[in-house]
Amino acid sequence: MERRVVDAEGRAVVFDATSYLHLAQRRVWLLDHIDAIMATVSEPDWRQPDPRPGRERFYRQHLDLTRWMRVVVDFGKEPARVVTAAIQHHDPREQR
Repeated sequence: MERRVVDAEGRAVVFDATSYLHLAQRRVWLLDHIDAIMATVSEPDWRQPDPRPGRERFYRQHLDLTRWMRVVVDFGKEPARVVTAAIQHHDPREQR
């Protein structure tokens, strides 16, 4: 059930079995939103480095304009892999 997209830099990113297992253990409700997770990577509204080296955070604002999808991608191997995804209520462009 691997899903693949290309980010704005032209890098391949997959949602694979490891990505699936992580969400199944932590945020099972997001497994119904894999299309939104992958769209966040391919067409983000905002990006920033993750605190862990080799990773990047991709953000996409939801339709209700109060929540953001956050997807962390690890670029340590090719293809890159979705590590995790979450919904957050604060705007990632604002310093906290």
